[in-house]
Order: sequence, then structure tokens, then C-alpha cells
Amino acid sequence: MEHLYYREEKLKYVFEVLNLQNKEVAQKLEMSRTMVSNIQSYYQGRLKQYYLYAICNAYNIPMEIFEDQSINTKEQIYTLLKNRNEIFHKNSELIERLKGVWYLYSYPSSPSLATIWETETTIYEDYSVADVHQNRGKLCIGKNQSIILKESSNSKNITSITFDNNRVAYGKFPFSRVSKSNGLNREIFNFGFFSRDRVDLDEAIAILGELKSVQLKIDHNLLERIHNHIEMVG
Repeated sequence: MEHLYYREEKLKYVFEVLNLQNKEVAQKLEMSRTMVSNIQSYYQGRLKQYYLYAICNAYNIPMEIFEDQSINTKEQIYTLLKNRNEIFHKNSELIERLKGVWYLYSYPSSPSLATIWETETTIYEDYSVADVHQNRGKLCIGKNQSIILKESSNSKNITSITFDNNRVAYGKFPFSRVSKSNGLNREIFNFGFFSRDRVDLDEAIAILGELKSVQLKIDHNLLERIHNHIEMVG
């Protein structure tokens, strides 16, 4: 059983368990990479309490790891980190497979807009996402599924794209997307698929199948029923 008595040792081990990279932490906390490296070394003597508070708050790390002297083994720290109430986490293996350019195919909200949507989308190593229309967002990786949350550059509405992690390795995999439809600004649910390579549009249509089986628009009557219920309760 390996013991860690110094806070710097504990911090370094936390970085290892959570796969935190000095560059990423430096960018997120607006610190230099050298400082992030130095605060993990007992001999540098640079670790201050406010650094610990900032890092623990940014990455949902229990502060008791550093404040409770009875927590002094790797096993104890590992257990505390793995029992955190956190849905999303870093996954270096999955991000390695996901980073780069993808093409997303689905039907548009209105047939007059296009026969099919092809959206070139780039996933970056820092988990940020941007598409060809300058819509930007973030990739959040869960245990079994992941979700991309993007904000429209124009309407500022949020689009969510969900997919299964275990399908990514195939280079083509399905997703489900919830977004606002163009023009009417109503919720629309679409199934579609990611492709590492650009697909001929006729082939993409063949893969998607019939529109009615992969797209659902919110019933306007539902919005009215909710509004009426609010008025009755109020």
C-alpha cells in the first residue's frame, strides 16, 4: 500500500487518475503550464491553498483529499475520486478516435430547405466542437453514451447530439439530435448518422430510410395544453 503524505504528491496522483493534462489545466485556470507542473512537486514549494481550491472546484475533486491527513494512500484517494457524483469524464482513448472531421447526415426540418443535411463537424482534442456553419459547442463523454451540446451562432438555441460510445470505432454510427426547427422555432427530434468519410447524398438517404421513421416534430397542441395547464394552476 503506497502512502502519499504531501499535498503535492496527492495532487500529482489525482492528475494521473483523472488523466488531467498540464496544458488543459493551465488553459482552464489561466495559469502557466510551468506553474501547473511546479505545484505538483514538493521540492518546488509552489502549491498554495487557492490553487487547490481552484483545481478542486474546476474538476469536482473532493477537497478532503488534501485537508484530511488520514487520507494518505493511493487506494483511499482513488476510491474518493471514483465515487464522485460526476456523469461526464475524460476518456483519452475515445477522444483519440473522435477527434478530427466528421460528416453528419440527417433530414432537414423542412423539405424546401434541402433534400438532406450534410454538416461537416470537427471534434478537437480539448473536447470542443465546431461545425461548418460556425456553431460551436462541447463534447461531454459519459460511461456508455456521449453528448455534444452546440449553440447556434445565430439563434443561440442549444442542439444536443447523443450517441453510443461503443459504436464510434466503426467510422459510421447513428446519433439522435434534439434541436429547434428553422423558421418555426419548435423542437424537432432527428435520427441521423456520423461518417468519417463524405457519403454520396443518395447513399445517405438510403441509409437513413424513410423520413417518418427518423424524424419527429413536437405537436403544437402539446405546447397549448401545457400553457393551458399553467393558466389553470396559476
